[in-house]
This record gives sequence, C-alpha cells and structure tokens, in this order.
Amino acid sequence: MNAKKNRRRLWLWTAVVSGFVVGLYACGGGLGFSLISDQQEVEIGTGVDQEIEGTYAIVNDNDPVAVWARDLVRPLETASTAWRDPADIGGFKVEVIADDELVNAFAAPGGFTYISTGLILQATTCAEIAGVMSHELAHVTERHSVKNIEEAYGVSVVTSWFLGEGLATEVIGGLYSFLQSTTYSQEHEAEADDVGLQIAYAAGYNPYGLVDFFEKLLALSGGASVPTFLSSHPATQDRINDTGQKIQQLYGSKVVRGSTQTYDCMNTSLQLADVQAAIRAGVSIR
Repeated sequence: MNAKKNRRRLWLWTAVVSGFVVGLYACGGGLGFSLISDQQEVEIGTGVDQEIEGTYAIVNDNDPVAVWARDLVRPLETASTAWRDPADIGGFKVEVIADDELVNAFAAPGGFTYISTGLILQATTCAEIAGVMSHELAHVTERHSVKNIEEAYGVSVVTSWFLGEGLATEVIGGLYSFLQSTTYSQEHEAEADDVGLQIAYAAGYNPYGLVDFFEKLLALSGGASVPTFLSSHPATQDRINDTGQKIQQLYGSKVVRGSTQTYDCMNTSLQLADVQAAIRAGVSIR
C-alpha cells in the first residue's frame, strides 16, 4: 500500500511541476528560464562523457598533447566568465580525441569539451585552434545543447529524468544519440561565432583565427570528404564574411589580420609545431 501511495505522490508531483512549467511557458511565450539546472547539466554531461570515452580513443591526461590542450583553453575559460561563470559547472573539462583523420571539435553539456588530433594537425596557428575552442566554449556558455534538449524532449520528460537518484543508463544513451545527430541552428551558430570571437580576443588571441580556420576547412571540403567539423558546424562564405565584419565592428584597427604575436600559443609550454610533432610521434591512450 505504501508503495502505491509513494508512486501516486511521485506521479502527482511530476504532474504539478510539469503543469506549472507548461503554464509559465504558455503565458510567457517560451521558457524565460532553464528547466535544467547547472548541476543537472553537469550530470548530463558526465553521462555523455562516459559514452564518448566508450566511442573514441582519448589521449591520457598526462600526455604532453593533453596538457597543452588544457593549458591553451585555460585563458579562454577565464575570458568566458563574462558570459557565464565556469565555476557553476565545475569548469571546462578538456579532452583530446586520438584520431588523426578526424577533423573535429565539439562540446557536451556541463563544460565537457573535445578536440581531435586531426584538427590540431590541420591548424597553422594557435589562434585558429583558440578560435575553434572559443566557439565551443560559447556553445556551453549560451547553453545551446541544453536548450536543444529542453525543446526536443519537453517539460514532462525532462522533469521525470531527475526525480530519481541519477540519470538512467537508457536516458544517457538516448541523449548521447540525440546530441550526436542534432546540429545547432543558424541562430545558435551565429551566437557562438559572436561570443566565441570575443572570448578569443579577451584571452589575447587574434579573433581572425576562427575565420582563417573556416576558410581552410572550406578549401578542404572541395575534396572527396567534408571535414566533420563542417558537417556539424556548417560554414559558408557568407558566414565567414559576417564573422569578419563583426570583428571589424567590435575592434576596428585594434585587430590586424596576420599579426603574428596574437597567433602564437600563449600560456603553454609547447608551441603548435611541437604539439603536431608529438602527435605524429604517437600519443598515449587511456
């Protein structure tokens, strides 16, 4: 009898919470707040990270390439505080995927951020990589993946996930599949470009690095296969032009494209050529 009462209370609580939020959604024309809290976002990201580690070969945390990647992102993380305090999600967790053929970088909810050795090998400057990683950090600061999840699954389903003591395995697997198959909207991509270039600039990097890398990938896409980063982050000449214009609007003559001192790696023990050589020599895997 007690079990039945508890189940009924749980169902009623879910219904009350869901109805309350749906009512707010209807009155306000949309959620004016996030249904998923920072802590819950990290919980989702932790589960997704486990799925990613089961899918890809991940470079050991103490490998020089992984250390370099974390060092490169650290000033970007500090700069991102202007948009969202990384401490709210336990900071950004940076991992390197050991795949020289994969040209990709992406972020999961909760600050889990990934870059492939293939993308590092394609870069010419650290500013390019800083631009890409700033773009990924911006997806997290603006909670784009979280918003996609909330819109796709709805209030009742999302609420039900967190009524127990942890996310069920099947929920994590479903979210991983969803995030893999879902691309960001043009609005989200434009916002990540905008915020990302400002993060890169605030960290001391030339924001044209992202433009340079997009142009490089567009040239590569003329070949037999399209780089994975372009598949999940479609880049057109219009988008590249818009990003360049935004840089000019924000910074004008403060930023000169090709200024070498803002293209080199900062706060890292290795420069890009050293990292690329280490990748070619072979990285250690978890």
